[in-house]
Amino acid sequence: METEYVTVEHEDGTRSKWPLGDDGFAEVFIHETERGGRHHVGEEPGPAHPFVVALRTATNLEALMSEHGTMLGFWVGEDEIVRGLRERPGPPVRWNEDGTVCS
Repeated sequence: METEYVTVEHEDGTRSKWPLGDDGFAEVFIHETERGGRHHVGEEPGPAHPFVVALRTATNLEALMSEHGTMLGFWVGEDEIVRGLRERPGPPVRWNEDGTVCS
């Protein structure tokens, strides 16, 4: 069985390779989903998956998203929100006592 690798080109000119076949993609997806969930409820989210850390300095992110899907860009954006580098777009959400959105 051949493993699919993703090559990330970094701002400093180096490259890193990541095994991102079905299992690798699922591992990153689960890690980042759980991390985002912890952040959402006000818990310490923990560190980003090492692949997401690598994507932070990717100079070829658009090409990677074109080839492997826009989820890679989503992970980078969510990582910036979790780290407090930017706010979630759109108006703030307010919740009522029933736990449903009221505005």
